[in-house]
Amino acid sequence: MEMASKYFLSPIILLLLPTLFQLAIAVAPIAKPGCQDHCGNISTPYPFGTTKDCYLDESFEIVCDEAASPPRVFIRKTNMEVLNIEDGAAIVKGPIMSSNCSGRRSGPPVNLEGSPFFFSFGNLFIAVGCNIRALLTEIGPQVSGCDSTCVPYYNQTTIIYGQEINSLCSGKHCCVARAPYRMQVFYPSLETKNESQDSSGCKLTFLADQKWVAFSDINNPQVFQDREYVPVVLAWVMDYKLWKYDPKTMSCKYFLLEHSLTLAYECSCRKGYEGNPYLGCVGKVNV
Repeated sequence: MEMASKYFLSPIILLLLPTLFQLAIAVAPIAKPGCQDHCGNISTPYPFGTTKDCYLDESFEIVCDEAASPPRVFIRKTNMEVLNIEDGAAIVKGPIMSSNCSGRRSGPPVNLEGSPFFFSFGNLFIAVGCNIRALLTEIGPQVSGCDSTCVPYYNQTTIIYGQEINSLCSGKHCCVARAPYRMQVFYPSLETKNESQDSSGCKLTFLADQKWVAFSDINNPQVFQDREYVPVVLAWVMDYKLWKYDPKTMSCKYFLLEHSLTLAYECSCRKGYEGNPYLGCVGKVNV
């Protein structure tokens, strides 16, 4: 009997195990207590919320269209549809701007000024088509863009975020550039690069999540013929006066938003902690 007791748990402990497990996974909520934390399969973590007492301010109000199948999620302030929210970023449907594309309507420009949202540095600026000069000019004094040709560049390597992207966008019928940091306006221009070369054909440009780009056949304009959007990453900042900063559990970086002169922060939980930093990080529980 003494030997057997080493290998069997009492009925009381067995009954308590599910409860202990539930407590362990419930210590790091992503939404405020009593608030909806998902719309369909899409999480809606604080500072987002679907009702007034659940979001930080109106900029983070979420519209959950449960009449759609599956349910659809929108950020009311930007009217952009959400694909996912995680790790301090929102993946949303970004527009595809087009020119001379038969049967295709160009996506609308995006202006996030006046909101806490901006395009993440994790996006790439892509142009697809032959003989294109694609430029981002609505981003202050700097200009960002790229050129595509009708013939490939040989022995040329483009490095984006430390990754060679020849195979993804070699310069023939496609070019790529970094997205400027904290850009809030996406209103690109598409021009003919060389007047002596063919300038006909469909031309496209868009911002896209670099992770999506890595697995996409972006060199082929036909891929986008029936595609209405590409996934793009939005980041956001929050006024430091609106939440409590705990240096022991949180890691934050701060900067001044140029247009509103607001001191804003981006935060995450420190190593060994988990949860939503704006609700309070908690120590990880091993179960």
